[in-house]
Amino acid sequence: MGVAKVLVVGAIAGHFAKAFDKINRLQAKQNFSLCLAVGDVFGEAAGSEGGSDGDELDGLLAGSITIKVPTYFSVGSRPLPEKVREKLESSDEVCPNLVWIGRKGTFTTSEGVRIVALGGRLAASDSDAAPTIGKFDPVFLQSDARALHGAHSAHILLTNQWPANITRISNIDVPEAIQGGSEGVQCIANLNLALKPWYHFSSSPAASWEREPFKQPDEYGSMGDQKITRFKSAAGANAPNKEWMTAFSLDTEHPPAAPQSTEAPFLKGASPPRKRAAPQDYEDGHSGHGHGGRRGRQAKRKRHYDPSDCFMCVTQPGFRSHLVASIGDESMVTALRGPLPLPDTFPELSFSGHAMIIPHYHAADEVAHGKRPQQEIDKEFAEMTRFRKALNNMVGSKSNGRLGTVCTEVNRTGIRHFHWQIIAMEAAKIRKGLVEAAFKVLAEKHQYPPFEECNPDQVLKQRNDFCRIWLWTPSNAADRAEQASNGQQTDEGTTKSLFLPVPTSLERFYLWYPREVCAGLLQLEDRTNWMSTLLPDEKEEEKAEERDAEGLKQDFADFDFAME
Repeated sequence: MGVAKVLVVGAIAGHFAKAFDKINRLQAKQNFSLCLAVGDVFGEAAGSEGGSDGDELDGLLAGSITIKVPTYFSVGSRPLPEKVREKLESSDEVCPNLVWIGRKGTFTTSEGVRIVALGGRLAASDSDAAPTIGKFDPVFLQSDARALHGAHSAHILLTNQWPANITRISNIDVPEAIQGGSEGVQCIANLNLALKPWYHFSSSPAASWEREPFKQPDEYGSMGDQKITRFKSAAGANAPNKEWMTAFSLDTEHPPAAPQSTEAPFLKGASPPRKRAAPQDYEDGHSGHGHGGRRGRQAKRKRHYDPSDCFMCVTQPGFRSHLVASIGDESMVTALRGPLPLPDTFPELSFSGHAMIIPHYHAADEVAHGKRPQQEIDKEFAEMTRFRKALNNMVGSKSNGRLGTVCTEVNRTGIRHFHWQIIAMEAAKIRKGLVEAAFKVLAEKHQYPPFEECNPDQVLKQRNDFCRIWLWTPSNAADRAEQASNGQQTDEGTTKSLFLPVPTSLERFYLWYPREVCAGLLQLEDRTNWMSTLLPDEKEEEKAEERDAEGLKQDFADFDFAME
């Protein structure tokens, strides 16, 4: 979209006259588009009566210290002075050209430079700190860092603290003055991996440290160029200019070149173990664990189930009615236990972005009652397709066209209750062919038969033993506007459907194969096993499920034909 001249500076720490004199003199020569300040802008005693720090703050607020380039800041390790907090209650500007971007957040410049910021230091515990954190406090939660994954990409990432393991596999020594504070935190490393920023700046007031550029891990199924990140921790304002200041031009259309780079230093942190014993009613297609429902050595002895015992049947005592979002004549839409996305993976949605479409018909009944008439199957498929399209339209509308969907069905002889799962996904990944490629790559790895294209709105001729996917992307903005002007209520978008047969000769088919693909695409590999996503307390888990289902109902209300 454009080229921006960017200046990044380290902690100003209340030395406003000295710092902005340096910045203003450089601005006169370079004409920067913007300046980004990391770390503490205000000093330790900036709000105290008397003293040079207090005098400089008064001068800044009174306008006697001028700032000639738009300068953006978040919070560092110290609380903001009371006078500054009072000012920010009514304005984002402390003074002209000194702009508060929030404790955490995302913004895009007029040149199209996308910037994500996370200020403060990690709280010791999310649950203890969450109720007490104010919008200006120098503290953040792990959930704050995870929420920023929803930005999906960044040209520049600003954090007060370092990411964990950033010094790993680097040949550049960390200065002795900052070695004690260079451990970093894992959730910032995860944020870097999620956003893959071109530049990541942090703060170390005692000295600066810049490591070699490093390659980001390839996105699952990526066919594009590997992304490179540069990391620098800036020294404070009292350091030499070359350590405190970093100036560069950023062309949003062309990532900066890096002939010499290392592999990514990060060791991606997995979710803490939270497993419970697997409920027996989850051993079917929804089960995210095991290979075909078997777990480790203990599972070599095959279990035998009553085919009428099914957690997806409304009439069963174990049915979780709180998950249901809509009920039609032939099928229903539900939230699910152990959704793949986190609650904040898709901030545009009020739920996780993962739902199921479940037919009322219990598949195992066909064994007892004989083969179903084709007319009955077609009627069921037609309603499930209406639900799929309604969910597509909901996701596209709520995200303003940014998200598409991946819908999957694993149909195996012996599964007690067939169902479809639908997961939100970045529309750009689907359009670029990355999602389709990811399914094909993993299928080839597992030595499955090749995918075949099929009509997305028709039942397959093959009744059983297949894996089917539907890839949907919304229309572009111009087409959606035209549809709206013509009074069209829904966005058909573009749908592609593929299936692969699962022959009886195949030694093993992993029922969680589609979830494994989507986990890779969303960089949530540690959530491939649905059991690892459950909370250890059953009551808390049920509350989380209820919140997800309520969010789904809320988002789906305007699109739910079954409620008309």
